[in-house]
Amino acid sequence: MKRLVCLAAALCLFVSGALPSARAEITLPPDVMEHATEGINGVYSLDFDTAQKNIELVFQDYPDHPFAHFGNAMIAWSRYEYEYELSDDAQRKVFEKILDDSIAGIKRWIKQNPDDPNAYMGIGALYGLRAMFTMRNRSWITAYFSGRKAIKNLEKSLELDPTYYDAYFGLGIYQYYAGTLPSVIKILAKIVAIKGNPDEGVAQLNLAREKAHFTADSSKLILIEVQNTRGGKYYNPAKSLEYIRELRAKYPKNPLMHYVEIICLYETGHYDEVTRQAQAFLELIGNDPFYKDIYISRAYTALGTAQMAQGNLEEARKLFEQGQQALKGQEPSRWGVWNEMRLGQVYDLLGEREKAAAQYKYVLSFRDKWGFDELAKSLLKCPYTLPEGGNVGPLPPL
Repeated sequence: MKRLVCLAAALCLFVSGALPSARAEITLPPDVMEHATEGINGVYSLDFDTAQKNIELVFQDYPDHPFAHFGNAMIAWSRYEYEYELSDDAQRKVFEKILDDSIAGIKRWIKQNPDDPNAYMGIGALYGLRAMFTMRNRSWITAYFSGRKAIKNLEKSLELDPTYYDAYFGLGIYQYYAGTLPSVIKILAKIVAIKGNPDEGVAQLNLAREKAHFTADSSKLILIEVQNTRGGKYYNPAKSLEYIRELRAKYPKNPLMHYVEIICLYETGHYDEVTRQAQAFLELIGNDPFYKDIYISRAYTALGTAQMAQGNLEEARKLFEQGQQALKGQEPSRWGVWNEMRLGQVYDLLGEREKAAAQYKYVLSFRDKWGFDELAKSLLKCPYTLPEGGNVGPLPPL
């Protein structure tokens, strides 16, 4: 859930970069505002060509404005995350280059406009994006220093405009996740003095949800993740389902909002509805321009995991195998490899150990872009068994 929701939030962050705060002295002319709005709509609809076209028009009319740089970086990130499912190294390099250029561009703007709170908000968000990206790639020190720069700039934005509630979104993310780091990372956290307060983080996210002009939706998405974290203090999947239904009503064409609702339905135990929605999701692939072939594995993973959670192992096997066949000849995505892992687990539960072992070896044949190797290696040593109570775990990949 973490990757899906955190990175879906990157789409929403685009809003905070494309519109000025209520008190900002520097604003975009109406025609540029129109282009920025069209760019936002393009990103939310995953229509990246339209989004890019409009951001280029912003650059033409207002060179080096932080909103244009931020929008450009968000388009590159969104394409890497959603169009290529984190599976295209060439697109990753494109994103990294645009991110560096965007940060440099906003720095140039700040030299000329040192009192623009929007600039600090924009660059703070981009440093936060870099921190998230480098942490995913286990570059902990780089992630720490990027995160520290993000917080510094967001606090500067609030210093310039105390009513800039959008800044609480980034601060809330930092406080929550720094306060809930996995134990293996807490050792590093002690070295570099990372501290966080989950309660304060959740309070800040709720403040942004209630009062922010542009990151209220982003805050809802992060709170969905927080509220779907099993065993966590704030676990409340029913509230998550309420939030995602509000967001789907607002952005009905976005397939990722659709899929987050499927995840929330799974987490609340509405397995029949998971099946109905996942079937609808699958049927839209190829019939709706924004439901792309790369999302096929998401649909089958949802269908199979819902059956698996109900103990219908033969049906789960059938669905995971269908997902496997549907992806033959395609470059595997993170969700595609997760589908292969789930199929191995079902084989183990059915007593077909040789087939299960073959699946785990197949998972290990890919470069470990997604952090699956540790689980696959452990399942090669010991067959998968259901925990007490038959809980098969959350729907999304690790």
